[in-house]
Amino acid sequence: MPPEQSTPSPRRTRNSNYRSTIYQDKHGRWVGRVTMGVRDNGRSDRRHVRGATRAEVTRKVRALERERDSGTARPAGQRWTVAGWLEHWIANIAAPPHIAENTHAGYRVDVVNHLVPGIGAHRLEKLTPEHVERLYAKLQREGMFPGGVHHVHRTLRAALNEAVRRSHLGRNPVLLAKAPQLDEKEVEPYGIDEIQRLLDVASGRRNSARWALALALGLRQGEALGLRWEDADLDRIVRK
Repeated sequence: MPPEQSTPSPRRTRNSNYRSTIYQDKHGRWVGRVTMGVRDNGRSDRRHVRGATRAEVTRKVRALERERDSGTARPAGQRWTVAGWLEHWIANIAAPPHIAENTHAGYRVDVVNHLVPGIGAHRLEKLTPEHVERLYAKLQREGMFPGGVHHVHRTLRAALNEAVRRSHLGRNPVLLAKAPQLDEKEVEPYGIDEIQRLLDVASGRRNSARWALALALGLRQGEALGLRWEDADLDRIVRK
């Protein structure tokens, strides 16, 4: 009789090109293992996913392979929360001397007062456009004007764009989130950084004091530039 030939176990399969493995552990749970590359210490970066069925694990393995091949996989061992990333971003990246102090102050208000309390507990890679849109709706219910919500929107977009650039996030969910529509009658105020730039430009002009006065009092251009000394009643003191 010819020698008995062994057959490979159907419980484990290997893709030689991607070096991914799908198998069942001793408890009957399906496990997938994907080689993502090499860690900073020179060791292989192998990641595991688990699921109740082979099909579920296969989907997870394919997703990891797509992230690896497209260069969008998060670094090994890095699991940011939204709060953790925003606090790191505002303290180390979007901070002086990399940006103006006034811009940093505006970002910090959004991060500390609105973004961290609102969506900070989510895992960074699990944040969805729906999470962001619910935050915007909540801010409006609490009385924030659409212009203010748009400022929060811009801050979050900038922070997560940086996370994408550094491969901590595959894509920015804020780019898909719908910010509230601005009322055409609502004038969105200048940000602190924009006001500083206006004053810097105006400081080199003969009428720089009028620009400073207009920005301080919220006057329209015609109101500010049309002021004359005879318009000021210096003999009358108005007390509030």
